[in-house]
Amino acid sequence: MSSKAQIQYSGPEEQSLMARMWSPEIKDNPYNFVMFAFPWGKVGTPLEKFKGPRKWQKELLLDLDEHIRVNKNLVVQALMTTLFQGATSSGRGIGKSSVVACLNLWMQACHLGSTCVNTANTEDQLKNKTWAELGKWHTMSINSHWFDRTILSLRPATWFEDLLKDKKLLIDTAYYYAQALTWSEEKPDAFAGVHNMIGMLLIFDEASGIPKPIWTVSEGFFT
Repeated sequence: MSSKAQIQYSGPEEQSLMARMWSPEIKDNPYNFVMFAFPWGKVGTPLEKFKGPRKWQKELLLDLDEHIRVNKNLVVQALMTTLFQGATSSGRGIGKSSVVACLNLWMQACHLGSTCVNTANTEDQLKNKTWAELGKWHTMSINSHWFDRTILSLRPATWFEDLLKDKKLLIDTAYYYAQALTWSEEKPDAFAGVHNMIGMLLIFDEASGIPKPIWTVSEGFFT
């Protein structure tokens, strides 16, 4: 990236954005992130007619907020933390893919160095639905310039990656990404191998069609 672009992303406004994004009320609360990061009600944007997430989406995001709060208290008490698990079953068009997109963007923006893995029944589902929806929300996000999106991944932009590797932060970016991965029932172990102590988010899109061996292998992500 050119020096001009680096200057563009290093001024007071950028520092203010980072401070806000990484503050506890945003970092530890995905609902607050969603309300802050996207242009709800702003004229001329795709969200100009919307005040915020739908009721069930808000409830799910707030459940995550509560889970994080409980886990932070467990850490203070030197107790074992718990794993958040959630599932949504419904027809089409209620906004499941948009929640998936927002959770990926929250995890990447607020938990620096974390890993997000998304899988579905087919590459077509991942490419043309799951990741297409993520692309829509990434484009609208207030910090979209932090990340570069490809057809099946989201990774820190060069300037942002350099910042994270700076001596003050020392955040390794090898496992810092959101990615859409396919699976094979015949070779379930090929889906394994991802571990990240900073944070892991695993999403099964159209989960009812994913076979048991893949679910079993994925449990190892959180060891």
